[in-house]
Amino acid sequence: MRKYEASALMPDLSISFKSHIAPASPLFEEACTAFARGTLIPTVRGPIAVEDLLPGDYVQSSHGAQPVTWIGSTTYVPGIPDDATTLASLSRITSDSFGPGRPMVDVLVGPAAHMVMRRDRLKSLIGSEAVLVPVSDFADGDRIVEVTPVGSVQLYHFMLGRHATVQIGGIEMESYHPGKAVTRPMGEAAAALFLSMFPNIERLQDFGELSLTRSSREVIDSLTSL
Repeated sequence: MRKYEASALMPDLSISFKSHIAPASPLFEEACTAFARGTLIPTVRGPIAVEDLLPGDYVQSSHGAQPVTWIGSTTYVPGIPDDATTLASLSRITSDSFGPGRPMVDVLVGPAAHMVMRRDRLKSLIGSEAVLVPVSDFADGDRIVEVTPVGSVQLYHFMLGRHATVQIGGIEMESYHPGKAVTRPMGEAAAALFLSMFPNIERLQDFGELSLTRSSREVIDSLTSL
């Protein structure tokens, strides 16, 4: 089990803050493990550290300025066996990895961080030249390095009014969406526990549609190399 912190923008525009104890499983951990403390998020008021972001703040996204509707957080703790958590390591995107100033400084992300991968040939295959893939798929020991911090690290993820990508250090990364998990059978108890973390959501279907397809770098490389 793991402790999660969640804040949500309620229909009356108040903000709900709650702590939750839930399984250390992908469904729950992926809601809270994208961006490390200190990551700068582009808002209409300028860059704001993710830990200072609040529900109701407007973030600059691929669909324009959108309100943050939910923020989840949990703590990376070193020394937990890999089979007990998805949170076994983090990824450090080193400065200038994707070109000058992309990112300007190193960016530390968790296993839930997905970035946009573009391939011209994808347009004819899936109808879009862009897909979302885990940042960890690009780990090469040079530009993107898998790291295992010796101390705890607070991690965050945030949801927008509509699923979109956001420029994090000049790199397109996605806002939170549970993806296909909402269409898989999970049992009434698990669904209720998951939804309890999202008081602004009544049903799993209320998460809406993904703006881009999710895949893996391996699958996309195999498709585009045929």
